[in-house]
Amino acid sequence: MPGENLIEALERFLLVHPRFLLSEFVREAATDSDPEAVASTVWPFLTGMSIVTEPRGRDLLLTRKTPQEPRCLDQAEQAGIEKFLRNPAVPQTFQEAVEQYIEKKTGKSWNDPIVLERIRKAVVLQKDEYWKEREKRRISYRKGYGVLGYLAYQAPGYMVQFEHLLYLLAGKGLLFPHMRVLDAGTGPGVVPIAIDDFLERIGGCGADLFSVEQSGEFLEAFRFLTDTVAGRRGRVLVHAPLERDLRNIAIRDIPPSLDLIVFQNVLNELSGLSPVEKGDLVAGFAKSLALTGSILLIEPADLSNSTELRKVVAAVEKAGLFLHAPCRFLWGGERCRPDHCWSFVEKAPIRPTRLMEALATGLEGYRYRNTDIKFSYALLRKVPPPPPSASPSSRRFARLSTLQRHLNRRVNVAATVMSGNLGDSRTSVFLVCDGTSKKPVYAILHEYHKTPNNERLLSLPNGAAARFCSVLVRHNPRFDSYNLLVTRESRISDL
Repeated sequence: MPGENLIEALERFLLVHPRFLLSEFVREAATDSDPEAVASTVWPFLTGMSIVTEPRGRDLLLTRKTPQEPRCLDQAEQAGIEKFLRNPAVPQTFQEAVEQYIEKKTGKSWNDPIVLERIRKAVVLQKDEYWKEREKRRISYRKGYGVLGYLAYQAPGYMVQFEHLLYLLAGKGLLFPHMRVLDAGTGPGVVPIAIDDFLERIGGCGADLFSVEQSGEFLEAFRFLTDTVAGRRGRVLVHAPLERDLRNIAIRDIPPSLDLIVFQNVLNELSGLSPVEKGDLVAGFAKSLALTGSILLIEPADLSNSTELRKVVAAVEKAGLFLHAPCRFLWGGERCRPDHCWSFVEKAPIRPTRLMEALATGLEGYRYRNTDIKFSYALLRKVPPPPPSASPSSRRFARLSTLQRHLNRRVNVAATVMSGNLGDSRTSVFLVCDGTSKKPVYAILHEYHKTPNNERLLSLPNGAAARFCSVLVRHNPRFDSYNLLVTRESRISDL
């Protein structure tokens, strides 16, 4: 049966059978194709039909996905999550599982001096690679102590970082009672474990968790940690991960009708790919994203990775997806330059884990504590974002693309806060954007000029839009950027 006729036959079959085995459809359709060939033919169309799949031995169970209302958090749930995120501690269950895995891999106590010294060396090697120029990086997790170094130094912050993003999704109405999630480049399973922890905190949700990872060493850690930590409470089902390079994956390998696809700290490690090629890779995965689903791209907060992420996002947008956060294009269709957008989120640091504290004994102990939460991210969807609840008036507010005309004068502008504080204890500096400027623009507030009318700048969350009234425009020739000086005469308020 030709492919088009096969799809039409499947659509008719769905009208009568919302849940069926693929072998049943093959018999009903009287096709001479074997079930595996039929599955490969229909797979690209399953997401558009809102079908989910589940292996049944050598067969495949297909089910029509039930529409869901968003899982919105009530005030008590919000308060509980915010309390945790203000002073986050990595769950004890995860810390203990990491310690147990170290003992399993080394045959020694997790805090044995020899084990700790080897983990320290692995941490230092990884940090050295991360600081190299992108073309010279050779980050690898193929050796056991490389994975142990990752679990000790990076995984705790990455776990809490992702819980921040889950809270962001909840606030935007993008969590559902049952989520189908794919973690692309899962590593040792930090994202699945973070999802399990977050759902345990709010209750009333479940998830099917799918993962892709190419490193055998990471997959060994993934299986141990997810078996030990995630899924034991029955909220999540962690499916066996697919061992595959993200660059060589077919749509047949990706589960259909996904509610969330995650690329956390993985795109920057795909050496040899341009931003456009990374955008094409993300767009390929998006073919399996449900219409109500979301994609999260998360990268480190440094200048190189942050600006690279914005270039990737621009490429993904050209492929037909829409950017929902953190950017807000306040003036409609105009777009800023992604290569000038060093934007990131900074959150409260995590408390050091017991393993970090053990590694930090002795000289230069600070090198083994990694408690900062700083990251760049992008939220993409198949549907356009809703129009802003409030838009600036062109008669009262200047676009950032026109700042050249207002040098050394006071203006009113509307802009979104796109970074954490880039300044110091006396002078606060924030990257701001309205979607129009081709050069970086920074809002600067010196401690001396802080007043009740302008200190709102210091507490605006990343991605929040605000009115900046009576700010003084300056040009910084060293960086070819513009500064908006917030003075005692200035007023900052939410847009």
